[in-house]
Amino acid sequence: MSHSFFHRAGVLALLAALLTPQAGALSGVSAWAEEGVAAAQEAGLMPSALETRSATGAITRAEFCGIAVNAYKAVSGKAVFASGKKPFRDCDDPNVVAAYELGLVNGRGDGIFDPDAEIERQDLCVMLYNILDVTGIDAPAIAGDACVEDYPDVPEINSYAVDAMITMVDYTVVNGISASGQTTMLAPSGTATREQALIMATRFCSAFEDASVSDTDDSTDSWNVTDGITLPQTEEEKMELVYGVGGQPYQTAEEAEANMVEISVPVWRLQEDGTKTSGTAYLEVNSNLAPIYEAIFEEIYNGDEQFPIKDVGCYSWRTGEHSQGTAVDINWEENMEATINEDGSLTPTTGSYWLPSEDPYSIPEGGDVYNAFIKYGFAWGGNAWSSKRDYMHFSYFGR
Repeated sequence: MSHSFFHRAGVLALLAALLTPQAGALSGVSAWAEEGVAAAQEAGLMPSALETRSATGAITRAEFCGIAVNAYKAVSGKAVFASGKKPFRDCDDPNVVAAYELGLVNGRGDGIFDPDAEIERQDLCVMLYNILDVTGIDAPAIAGDACVEDYPDVPEINSYAVDAMITMVDYTVVNGISASGQTTMLAPSGTATREQALIMATRFCSAFEDASVSDTDDSTDSWNVTDGITLPQTEEEKMELVYGVGGQPYQTAEEAEANMVEISVPVWRLQEDGTKTSGTAYLEVNSNLAPIYEAIFEEIYNGDEQFPIKDVGCYSWRTGEHSQGTAVDINWEENMEATINEDGSLTPTTGSYWLPSEDPYSIPEGGDVYNAFIKYGFAWGGNAWSSKRDYMHFSYFGR
């Protein structure tokens, strides 16, 4: 793999908005892994599927897809959304779909993904290596302390995984393993625990987060979408879109309100008999984001779910992004804001609950509402912070 690239200005700032830390935690983290797992969680690499799972249990193919997608976000600075397609008969996990469509992973054939199978170390390396390939990141051989030739079981690496394992060893993403008194082995067909996988992903992002992207690579240009909307790709570009060149957040209600505009958007209303009827909602939003908001709600309205919206709000002069017209709350009673307790339980602070599999007003991760907002560069409060959850909340700057 040979690519040239430069690092776009502000990409690390973009990560703060698009890839904020995931809430929740693994259970039973080993003492040696506590710091590494905490770093992975802080970097936003841990998918919600791992929350409360055993840290020392072997990670599955589907679970690592979630980690790989988050790692892709970290090194590319791009948002990822599930398309709604179903490439596999045995799995509809949105992270698996996203990883597949990004080109990070393949199925077993015949429409099978085998999501619950334990992933081999060599396949884990291949998925990380594929991130470099699809993002155009060059990973030249380096002269370091680690060398794949140091391991006696190198001949056991499958041919498709040789380049990937060499690269991950060179950059110390993957280390050898050994039992007491035994030779250290690379163990390509062995498995990794969840805590090991998270730590490997953290090393991977640390090794390549400063990688450059070629200014001739169209994939790094601003993203043109429907209706002539051009989506910013960096924090700097987002700030410029909302506040103008050199602009800053509004400091007073008068200043903020002068930059708001009311828009009307189509929504589905759920009736008492379970039917849905077309309706209209009105929101006061940041005028510079109005076209994006309109596009988002149009996608939600046209989605297969026909997701019902009974309550929706944007601008309000209070703390956070609502004071800037850059955050939206949807169906707040059924999409609670809650603090995360030490035991992982949730204590609601606004709203009552979040039950996406039971209540039609609750927003599912990977559903039409989630996908539309993430596609257009928003972060979701349902997986955005380590201290709380805010399932109703979508924010443009991730706050």
